[in-house]
Amino acid sequence: MMQLFNTRGHQLRQFTPLRPDSVRMYSCGPTVYNHAHIGNLSSYIYADILRRTLKQCFGTTKHVMNITDVDDKTIRDSLAKYPDRPPRQALQRLTGHYQQIFLDEMRAVGNNIDDITLVKATDSIAEIQQLILRLLEQKVAYVASDGIYFSVDTYAKKRQYGQLSHIDLHSHHQERIVNDEYDKDNPSDFALWKKQKPGEPAWDFTLTDGTHLAGRPGWHIECSVMSSHNLGQPFDIHTGGVDLIFPHHENEIAQSTAGDQPELYANFFVHNEHLLVDGAKMSKSAHNFFTLPDLISRNYSPLDFRVLVLQSHYRSATNFSWQSLTAAHNRRHHWQEVAVLRWQVSDNPSQEQTEQVHQLVEQLVSALENDLDTPGALRYLDQAYNLFSPDQTDLAALDLLIETGDQLLGIKVGETTPDIPPEDYELIAQRQKARGAKDWAKSDRLRDRLADRHITINDGVTPIWSRNND
Repeated sequence: MMQLFNTRGHQLRQFTPLRPDSVRMYSCGPTVYNHAHIGNLSSYIYADILRRTLKQCFGTTKHVMNITDVDDKTIRDSLAKYPDRPPRQALQRLTGHYQQIFLDEMRAVGNNIDDITLVKATDSIAEIQQLILRLLEQKVAYVASDGIYFSVDTYAKKRQYGQLSHIDLHSHHQERIVNDEYDKDNPSDFALWKKQKPGEPAWDFTLTDGTHLAGRPGWHIECSVMSSHNLGQPFDIHTGGVDLIFPHHENEIAQSTAGDQPELYANFFVHNEHLLVDGAKMSKSAHNFFTLPDLISRNYSPLDFRVLVLQSHYRSATNFSWQSLTAAHNRRHHWQEVAVLRWQVSDNPSQEQTEQVHQLVEQLVSALENDLDTPGALRYLDQAYNLFSPDQTDLAALDLLIETGDQLLGIKVGETTPDIPPEDYELIAQRQKARGAKDWAKSDRLRDRLADRHITINDGVTPIWSRNND
C-alpha cells in the first residue's frame, strides 16, 4: 500500500491508480534556455524516485515530462544570441542546445530518462490550438488586441478556482497578465495565445471566424495539452515544485476542466519543497543559485548531489551547503568501498546475512511507499551495507543489495564500482613486491601511476584498492 501527500486536499492519502493496467504521471519539466540550477534538478530527482517507487509497487508506469521550448525567456535569449537567424530557427538552435545539456545532466544525477516520455511544446502547437478553440467556443476564453486570454471569473462561476492554493477570487483585484510568469498572488486572466510581436517566432493560427492570429502559446496551456494529450484525462499524478502551485498548476487545472471538459484533471498533485541557499529559495532572478558544473568544478560527483537531495524528505525545505554535500559524498563513498569487496574477497555464504539484507531491503521499499521517505530509505541502505566486511561477505547478498539499491534509488553504486583491468592488478602486484623489498622509491612511483589511473591503494587493509574518479 502506497501513501502520498496530495496537495489537492492537503492530506496524506492512499494512492491507487485510476486504471488497473498502469500509472500515468506528468512532471513539469525545464524551460530550456540555460543550465537548470540544482534546485530545479532536485525536483526532477524526486520525480524520478516517485516513478521508480510506483514502478516497483504497480508495474507499468508512463511518465511524461514537458520541454518548454517557447516562452518569454527562450524567445528573449534566442533573439539575442542569434540575431541574424530567422526567429524560429534561432529559437530551435538555442533550445536544442540546452535540451541536450538538460538530458546529459539528468543522466549525470542518476535519473533514468529512458523511462520518461519527453514532449516539446513546439511539437504540440496543433493540439494547443485545438484546446484554445474549444475554450473560445465554451466562452471561457476571449480574443484581445494582443492575443487570447482565459477568463478566470467566467470559469469560477461554474468550477472552483484555487483548489490547490485556496486563492480567494473576491479578495483580489482582477487584471490581465501579459507575461508568462508572475510573482503576485493575483488570480488574473492569463494568456492562452500571444500575438506575434515584431521579430518574434510565430505559428499560424486561424480562428473559426476566419481571423488570422499568428503567434505562439502561453506558458500554462502548454502543460495542459502535453499532459492530457499524452496521458488522457484524468491522469494519476502531477508533480512539480511548490512554486508551481500558483499560478501554473491552478491555471492548468482551470484550462483542462473548463466548459464541457472532465471535472478532474489530475487525481494527485505531488509537490516538492525548495532547495535553499542561506535560507532563501534558489533562483536565477535572485542570482543565488548553483548549477551542476559548479559542483563538478569543485570535484564533487553529480551523484553526491543526488544523495544530498535524498537525505531530505521531499516535503521539507533543504538548505544546500558545501559541508552537506561533502557529507553526502562521504556516505556514498562508504557504499562504494563496500561494493568493491565483490572483486577482492572470497565468497563467504551466510544465510543470516542474506536474510538480514532481504529484511532491510523490504524496509527500504516500505519507507519509499510511505510518502517517499527517502531519508528512512537511506538509513536502511546504510544498515545493509554495514553488514558486510572483508571477513564476512556473502557475494550473492551483496549483489542483491547493490542491484536493489541502485534500481530504487538511482545511486549507481554498481555502475561506479566495476572491477579494475588486469594491468592495474599487475601494477598493484609490482608495488607489493617493491614494498616487500623495501624499495620505497619504486613503491611510490607505482602508487603515483595507479593514482593517475584513478586507483587509490589502501595499504594493510581490505579492500586493497578503491576508485577515486566517481
